Amino acid sequence: METFELILFLLTAVIASSILDKFLPPLSLPLVQIALGAALALAVPTPLEWGIDPELLLILFIAPLHFNESRHVDSGALWKNRWGIASLSVGLVFAIVAACGATLHALLPAVPLAAACALGGAMGSTDAVAVTALTHDRRFGRRHEALLKGEALFNDVTGTVVFQCCLTILATGSFSLLHAGEEFALDLFGGFFGGLVMGLLAWGLLQVLRRTGLDNPTLHVMLELLLPFVIYLAAKSLHIGAVIAVVASGLMLSLLPQRHTAATARTKLQAQSVWTTLEFVLNGIIFVVLGMQLPRLLEPAAEGSLGDPATLLGVVVALTLVLEGVRFLWLLAMDVRAAIASGKGARSCFAPAALRGTLAMAFAGAKGGITLSLMLTLTAAAGLSASGQATLVSIASGMIVLTLVLADFAVPALTPSKRSAKRTRDRVDAEIDLTLGVIASIEVDAHLTGAVKGAAVDAVDEPATVIVMHRYAEMLEDLAPAASPAAAARARAEVARVRGLYDQLDGIARRAARWDEGEGDIEGEESPAAPSLSDQFHQMRETHDAVEDVQAQALVRELQLIKAMVADDSIDAAHAKDLRNDVYIQQLVLD
Repeated sequence: METFELILFLLTAVIASSILDKFLPPLSLPLVQIALGAALALAVPTPLEWGIDPELLLILFIAPLHFNESRHVDSGALWKNRWGIASLSVGLVFAIVAACGATLHALLPAVPLAAACALGGAMGSTDAVAVTALTHDRRFGRRHEALLKGEALFNDVTGTVVFQCCLTILATGSFSLLHAGEEFALDLFGGFFGGLVMGLLAWGLLQVLRRTGLDNPTLHVMLELLLPFVIYLAAKSLHIGAVIAVVASGLMLSLLPQRHTAATARTKLQAQSVWTTLEFVLNGIIFVVLGMQLPRLLEPAAEGSLGDPATLLGVVVALTLVLEGVRFLWLLAMDVRAAIASGKGARSCFAPAALRGTLAMAFAGAKGGITLSLMLTLTAAAGLSASGQATLVSIASGMIVLTLVLADFAVPALTPSKRSAKRTRDRVDAEIDLTLGVIASIEVDAHLTGAVKGAAVDAVDEPATVIVMHRYAEMLEDLAPAASPAAAARARAEVARVRGLYDQLDGIARRAARWDEGEGDIEGEESPAAPSLSDQFHQMRETHDAVEDVQAQALVRELQLIKAMVADDSIDAAHAKDLRNDVYIQQLVLD
């Protein structure tokens, strides 16, 4: 019962954070959830106040989120930038370990160098959950976005191996480069190729179920939800990298061929809805849990039992600056190399816009659940005192919060929003032209679809046609504020015209309602014959069917208009793809 109450508690906290986010526009949702979790931990006692199992954190939250992210990542972009991703996932992690470890040992000599490097290893693991949640709406450019996503998916292997090697040195006082190399190879290459094999087996299972007729959308979605947990546990039993195996299996599933039929499209749409909801819930829970852990982890530092709180705060700030500085210099060096290779010259990387993009990339490497789960295992590390463990965990917790805050405020200030970038005036004007064309085509097709005959609707020739026209007119109304003056004027004129037709339908409905209420004749109006109740229900059914017919035909016309607009260069291919995807989704829902 206690576990059930905890689950309800966390779900309620996620819902509450989503509501609070609407009233706190300067803060991103993850920071709101962390703050709410911290406030709840201070106000309400829960089992989480005594800590959370790090392994449970990885399998319950990190594994499914990594799996879903890897299935939808641009694998072509990852392959194209494979050497850059490898540089960030291996080279940058070692640079962060050396810089943060040396800085911490210099600032706090009482902390052993191996323990300081362990902290650096944990900080080298960029958290994909945090990165995705904080940067999903920012436009970094294709190369930077691929690097950022690839780093977040793969660099936890290097950080984890370095962290475990440092713990071994703390416990035994010795270090074996051969053993560390074997462990790294097992985690990275073993996990990657093992994940590819398991992804292939999962794909084969789904194909067998589909060919034998056993597959259905519900079963397919349930199998997808189960896969990351099974793959993670299988990888752990084989002593290979579990998280990297989950990522590799997701990539394999995204690359293998899939059948494209109406049934698979419906299954994909249903799976996407389930995963979107699950991603929102898991993302929210992991940040709420992170917030609930912070008071417990930061309490010793705040109370002064670990020394001067101001000194510890200064250490946290200094280490965070070192971390972000190393990331910036490494990324700048990579940008310079890429610019020289493409023939642009190194000077182009020092232009203000280019430097802003590089700095945003540096700040976007926020830390989260993986870093916290690694640091929580310090409680079992031999060779480190209890106060030393608490000091390192408190410093790491402070750095997690600071990197999240920097990502939350600096990244939006340095990079444009994808939504604002897409919603340029030219694109909005093109969408207005498209919508006007669809409305015109609906009127042209009125004699083919949407006809509903009956005494109650004689005042408007095609009520179903007008209803669908009104739906598109509402879209025009939303587009007009962001359009050019000329396009906005055309949109508003059409909205007024369609609204006038739609108001006639409202007048018919009002007269029918007066008859139902027994008011009879209305002064100045011709009294229609009162329809029977069965006639009214029949009329409603016919109108509903007619509206669906008109809507289906309108979507077909919309696809034709999009194709024509691409042909005459009114819209580009990327914009056309977005518009077509919207139409396909509406067609699936209509079916």
